[in-house]
Amino acid sequence: MVLGVFAVGLTVLMIGVAMEFNVVLLVIGGLLMLGAVAATAQQRRTGPDPEVTLRPGGDGRPWRRRP
Repeated sequence: MVLGVFAVGLTVLMIGVAMEFNVVLLVIGGLLMLGAVAATAQQRRTGPDPEVTLRPGGDGRPWRRRP
């Protein structure tokens, strides 16, 4: 969703540049891109911490353990 809003903002911005720097389109495109970035800046991940291991198999993956 956010990536789509950012892409639309970028498209509107580029159309504004192609139309000899139409200020209205530049502002609308910039605000859309800024809003998309700001919306994702404070998202928090919930749930357990991801499994991080330096060994290739990991303790929780017996099928990937070295023999």
